[in-house]
Amino acid sequence: MWTKLQNNPRKKAPRKVAVIDPDACFGAFACSICQAACPVENCIVEAKDANDRWVCAVLIDKCIGCGLCVTVGNPTAPGKRDFGCPGDYDAIDMVAYPDVVAAVEADTGPDAPESEPEPASA
Repeated sequence: MWTKLQNNPRKKAPRKVAVIDPDACFGAFACSICQAACPVENCIVEAKDANDRWVCAVLIDKCIGCGLCVTVGNPTAPGKRDFGCPGDYDAIDMVAYPDVVAAVEADTGPDAPESEPEPASA
């Protein structure tokens, strides 16, 4: 049985977090390779995009910045691994954490409830 290795709250904010471009994501129920690659429980979730399609989205309060979900060969990928987002889609980039937080706050406002974090998407 597959189990996620990381299911505790992270200890500190990462330097970078994964951001999924919903326009490039093939679809959460058709692919989900990023979810399989991610070692953090419930970090990459299914969410509807602006076009009402189910795509994968990263919860920025859970992402540890490991980059295992990023396409092999993507310049933002942190290192070697066996698989990630399929190269045909290349929907995931690692982005500086402060930049992602600023973008989410610009979309949702700085007083957004912390109990339901906004998925990181481009």
